[in-house]
Amino acid sequence: MMHLKLFFVFLLLSLLPFPASAIKCYAGSRGFINGQPAHKFIQETCDEGMLYCMESYTADFNEVTASCQHLGTNMRLLNLCQSKTPEQTENDLTIRCCKTDLCNNHGIDRKKLKKNGN
Repeated sequence: MMHLKLFFVFLLLSLLPFPASAIKCYAGSRGFINGQPAHKFIQETCDEGMLYCMESYTADFNEVTASCQHLGTNMRLLNLCQSKTPEQTENDLTIRCCKTDLCNNHGIDRKKLKKNGN
C-alpha cells in the first residue's frame, strides 16, 4: 500500500509543469557606420525552447553580430548548430553556435574598434 502511495506522489510530481531554464546570450552588433565605430551588445534571455546562442565575425573582428536562436532561424544555420563542429569559416566570416549561457562572446571580446583607416 505504501508503494502505491509513493507511486502516485511521483506520478503527480512528474506531471507538474516546471519552468524550463532559458539560455542567455549576447545580442547586438559591432561595425562601422559612416566610418565611425558603432557597437552595442546586451545580455538577452532567449525564448523558451531555444537552445543556441549564435555569433558571426570577420577575420579582423571589426564586424560582429550576436543573437539568440529564434523561431525564424534559418534551417542551414540550425543544421550547423546541430553538427559535431558548430563553427564554419568561409570568405573571412566565421559563424558559431554554442549552448551555454553567454557563450557567444568570441568575436565581442577579441577586439575593440578603432576609427576606420587606423
